[in-house]
Amino acid sequence: MTERIKKASRHTNQSEGLIFEKCSPGKRAFELPPLDVPLAEPAKALGALHRSGGVEGFPEVSEIEVIRHFTRLSTWNYAIDLGMYPLGSCTMKYNPRVNEFVARLDGIATEHPCQPQELSQGCLKIMRQLEKCLLEITGMEAITLQPAAGAQGELTGLLLIRAYLEKKGNPRKKVLIPDSAHGTNPATAVIAGYEVENIKSESHGQIDVEKLREIVTEDVAALMITNPSTLGIFEERIAEIAGILHAKGALLYMDGANMNALAGVTRPGDLGVDVMHLNLHKTFSTPHG
Repeated sequence: MTERIKKASRHTNQSEGLIFEKCSPGKRAFELPPLDVPLAEPAKALGALHRSGGVEGFPEVSEIEVIRHFTRLSTWNYAIDLGMYPLGSCTMKYNPRVNEFVARLDGIATEHPCQPQELSQGCLKIMRQLEKCLLEITGMEAITLQPAAGAQGELTGLLLIRAYLEKKGNPRKKVLIPDSAHGTNPATAVIAGYEVENIKSESHGQIDVEKLREIVTEDVAALMITNPSTLGIFEERIAEIAGILHAKGALLYMDGANMNALAGVTRPGDLGVDVMHLNLHKTFSTPHG
């Protein structure tokens, strides 16, 4: 018996097939008129980034089929515009509509990584200003905007910690992670080449500092903390926690998943945090991907 899946909103067709099932060989969504200007050479302009052949298995459908397909699928979604959905540290945040409008301005939305440097100065200025603002907000000393997502930023932070400790002669073996931390933290630590040791919370939902004091040895590279935690609790003894780690040569990593609660109130760098990442789509209204 097939279970019925309750959708967020009703639609006349709740059994939308895959777009690949709508394919007919040779069908096209649209055709452009013949060029009346010289033909550009993509291979010359893009170099190694140029894709020489077609995409195997790419769906061949009409424009109206594309529109209807994705519009139908969109009616199944539950979104922040419909209501709140609490997911701990991954709870979706609402982006003000004016911010969404700004992000779609032509001078921002149409920028391309391959365009000439002289045409990129506006965006580069915006990014440099963003770096300065984020450093002031977090109290950190250096920043990179290269990671493309929260998980990638998290891995970048752990690899920075490993590189720092390797330069000091010992990359160490373990990363400590509380049971109240962001769910991606253990996977990131493993990918960075570390063993994971879990720390249970005490009765108030915070890190058991006395237990932490016992297990922090010179084998520990870092503690990954989410503050406020996934439970929504602020780690009141975070400065003391940082001191325990630093005394053994370990570092304090903070997951910025819940930075909304701290921005403008306190700064992680002032609390002893050594490395952190921010989720710009959560705290600073970057459009959700």
